[in-house]
Amino acid sequence: MTNLIFFGSSKHSVVILKKILEIKDFNISAVITKIDKPVGRDQEITANPVAAFSNQNNLNLLQVEEFTPDFKLKIKNLKLDLGVCVAFGPPYFDQEMIDIPKLKIINIHPSPLPKYRGATPGPWQIINGETKSAVTFFQIDALPDHGPIITQIPFEISPDETAATFYQKAFDLAAKNLETILKSYILNPKSLQEQDHTQKTYFPKLNKDNAQIDWTWDQSKINRFINALNPWPIAWTFVTNQQNQKLKMKMFNRTLVQIEGKKITPWSEISKYYTIDKSEK
Repeated sequence: MTNLIFFGSSKHSVVILKKILEIKDFNISAVITKIDKPVGRDQEITANPVAAFSNQNNLNLLQVEEFTPDFKLKIKNLKLDLGVCVAFGPPYFDQEMIDIPKLKIINIHPSPLPKYRGATPGPWQIINGETKSAVTFFQIDALPDHGPIITQIPFEISPDETAATFYQKAFDLAAKNLETILKSYILNPKSLQEQDHTQKTYFPKLNKDNAQIDWTWDQSKINRFINALNPWPIAWTFVTNQQNQKLKMKMFNRTLVQIEGKKITPWSEISKYYTIDKSEK
C-alpha cells in the first residue's frame, strides 16, 4: 500500500484527487488545502473545491496557510511514501517539506516545462498563439516549477481554446495517465530528466487589472486574449454610451458582453447604443 498526501485547492485539483481514490493500492493519508475564505459580493466564508470534495468523501483534510514546525511534525507522523500536488500555490515547499514523503512530491503542471512556469500557464499559451502544449509531471524542488521532469504528455491547443477548455483537456489527460505514471515513478524514482533552465519562460499572473484589451494588437491576438481570460478574470474594455458616459464592458467572447451594472447580452443587441473606446489603455 502506497501512503500518499495530496496538495491542491482548485477544481482542477479535484479531477486528479478523484482519480487517485480509484487507484488500488493507494491510500490517501491526508489532503492539504487552504483555509476557507470569504468569496463573492457577500464575502461568505466558502470552502474551496478540494476542501468541499474532501469533506463530502470523509478524507483526512488539513487546511493551512503556512507549513509550521507543528504541521510538519504532524505530516511526518503519517509515514508517507509519496506526495502529489496540483494547483496548490503558496505556501511554497521548502526542502524539509519536500523530503517528508519517502519518494518526495510530484507536481502536475499544464505546460511543457521549462516553458510557461508560473500560476497561469494555460491562458498565456493561448494568448501567445501556441498550438501545442503538454502536461508535465515533475518532482518538486525548492524553486517554483523548477524540478526534474518525470514525463510530459503532449496535446493540441485548438484555435478557439478558452482557459476553461484548455485546463479541462490538460487535467483530464493527466488523470487518464495518472495511474501508469505514478506506479512507474514509484518503481523507478530516479528516472528523471533535468529541465533545460536556459529555455524557461514565465508570464505574470492574470488579474482584473491586466485584463484590459489592447486594441493595437492584431485581431487574432485580441480574439485569443478574450478566449484565454474566460472564465476568469474576463477580458474588458471601455465603452461610451449615448450620454457620453464611459463604462467598462466585459467580453466573454466576440459576441457576448456585459456592460457594468447590466446583464450579459449579445453585442449585436446593444452595439448601436455603445461605442468601444479603442484609444484608452
